[in-house]
Amino acid sequence: MRAKPALSSIFKSGRPEDTLRLARLLAGLLTGGEVLSLKGMIGAGKTFFVKGLAAALGSGVSPVSASFNLMRTYRGSGGRSGGLNIYHFDLFRISPEEVRNIGMEDYLGLKDGVTAIEWASPAEHLYGRGDHLELDFELAGGDSREIKASARGPGAAVLLGRLREKWLKESGRGSKA
Repeated sequence: MRAKPALSSIFKSGRPEDTLRLARLLAGLLTGGEVLSLKGMIGAGKTFFVKGLAAALGSGVSPVSASFNLMRTYRGSGGRSGGLNIYHFDLFRISPEEVRNIGMEDYLGLKDGVTAIEWASPAEHLYGRGDHLELDFELAGGDSREIKASARGPGAAVLLGRLREKWLKESGRGSKA
């Protein structure tokens, strides 16, 4: 049974740069061991968000859709949250039964990085047992997106609260929602 989120927020992205900014702000809050569940239609911005996360963590390689590889590691370097790796899974072509064979559980919670799982539903039986942040990307017309973030666990709730605060501050709205 899926736990009710402790906290949720909707981030409105009017252009690609807003999605990259959200990724950068999140990267600045990561300490290692976080799990991100990325959901949404094809073209909704999941991989684009991971690209922004990788850039903010200092990866010299820009992520691509991992659909044909299932998992790729992007090494971070430098900066406040730099040095954190991204363990990027893309489960678009995977069934829940097949997830057992890809070794994802070996990466969940590793303190030297963050695990980002696109098309995460087939692996929910693995990552859903622990603290994670769920990001659901929805098309909102043109380049606009709505990114609904839901905290699943106390650590994710703290992370989301800090992310929302930084987003509002950079948006010029102080701490008001």
